[in-house]
Amino acid sequence: MQSEQARQLLGFGEEEAARTIVKQESMFLKSAQGVAYLEIALIMMLLVGIDYLIGGINGFATVNPNPYWIPVILISVQYGVFEGLVAAFLSSILSVGSRLIGPILEDAIDNGLDVAISDAIGGDFTSFNNEDYLIAWQYAAEPLLWLIVALMVGLLRERLRQRNQQLARQLSETSEREQVLTSAYEQLLHTKEHLEVRVAGQLKTVFTLYQAAKAIEKLGPGEVLIGIADLVRAVMQPTKFSLYLLNGSVLEAVTNDGWDDDDTYARVFDSSTAIFQEVVGRRHIMSVVNTVDERLLAGEGILAGPLTSVDTGEVVGMLKIEKLGFLDLHVSSLENFRILSEWVGTAFANTRRFRKAQGNMYFNDDRTLLSDTVYRQHSRFMKILGENLGIDVTAVQLKAEGLDVLHENRRHAVIKALRDVVEQHMSPMVQAFEYKQNGREFALILPTVNAETDGATVAESIASAVMHYLEVARVEEVKITATAKAIYTTPTERDAGTTPDTPILRAGRG
Repeated sequence: MQSEQARQLLGFGEEEAARTIVKQESMFLKSAQGVAYLEIALIMMLLVGIDYLIGGINGFATVNPNPYWIPVILISVQYGVFEGLVAAFLSSILSVGSRLIGPILEDAIDNGLDVAISDAIGGDFTSFNNEDYLIAWQYAAEPLLWLIVALMVGLLRERLRQRNQQLARQLSETSEREQVLTSAYEQLLHTKEHLEVRVAGQLKTVFTLYQAAKAIEKLGPGEVLIGIADLVRAVMQPTKFSLYLLNGSVLEAVTNDGWDDDDTYARVFDSSTAIFQEVVGRRHIMSVVNTVDERLLAGEGILAGPLTSVDTGEVVGMLKIEKLGFLDLHVSSLENFRILSEWVGTAFANTRRFRKAQGNMYFNDDRTLLSDTVYRQHSRFMKILGENLGIDVTAVQLKAEGLDVLHENRRHAVIKALRDVVEQHMSPMVQAFEYKQNGREFALILPTVNAETDGATVAESIASAVMHYLEVARVEEVKITATAKAIYTTPTERDAGTTPDTPILRAGRG
């Protein structure tokens, strides 16, 4: 249809269109001729009837102008030359015949048929005189005029018809070209809008991918786990996906996005499962497009692949997509999944290496706290000091829980609140440490505090103080829990334990 419209737009196919129009017009003319002949017959019968009623069939000899002008002019104007000549010819026959038949019939009745015919013939032309010529002219004048008028008016009608046909063809061609141009414009407009949507979508995708890529370029494993979800959604746009980390000979789920309560996907894959052997052992990307992989996945997902570090080649886990749009699963999506798995695996392996190297550091610049390694060393030192001096030593371990607690802003807010509590409400002997290097657990070492008698009270007081500073900083949906753990307890019971007025929890209260 579009190619035909293009041919018409470029001027091709005009001959075919013209032939089609001519064919339609010929069919119309044939039907119009039948109507014209019917109209001529009806008008002639009507005029003959009126002539009989008025003058006894004399061809309207006494009527001026002759009523037979009506069909001649009317038919010529309405239908053209041929029909007009037919009407003029019939009018002439009826008019002249009516005038001649009346006297001949009267003469035949009075004198006989032979005499009437002889009188009608009137001998040969040599006996004609001027009077006879005038009489003959009176009979022939009107029929000649009718034929001439029918011819002239009919020719004008034919010329008008041809002009109308030409205008109709031009109008038809103009309408077709207008339709083609309109269709082309609408198609171009639709293409432009679709292109704008695609460009806007690509720009949005690039921006989203950039933001997600920044989210995993972190040095903490917990921060990388948070950013992985955005990165996977930006690249693959899955409905359900999960992330598994390798823990010895087991793959354990650490992130599952989009899972419903009634989903029965496995959260752990040990070394005996087919998925573990394919992903970790053979480092094979599994897809339901492959019949063998579909059987091995056994309904656990659509895509599954190893999280591999490009730098070291080690496998740190598995990325699995459980649900994906039908149009989103194609050849390029498989390649994107492979690149994404290597990207995430490399980022996570880098954070592990960084944490391992950071474990030997004295101070964690990112946390602005003493490292977990220092905490373990200081705990051993304080235990020895407590044994030598005979004092109790207690460690208070704090844990931050809640919505996006590992987000950079929330994590820094918790650390700042903890530092404010230590600096403003505790003795200079107390220091804050990072605990377990996961970004949300911290520890304080408190000399002279007995874990059994006063540990729970002191831990609750510290947690409440940190929560107070978080509320002042307008950080919501974060909960701080604290537990007391004895580093060293003196073997002899004391008469009085540590109270809030003990120097270790000195001033700054109130």
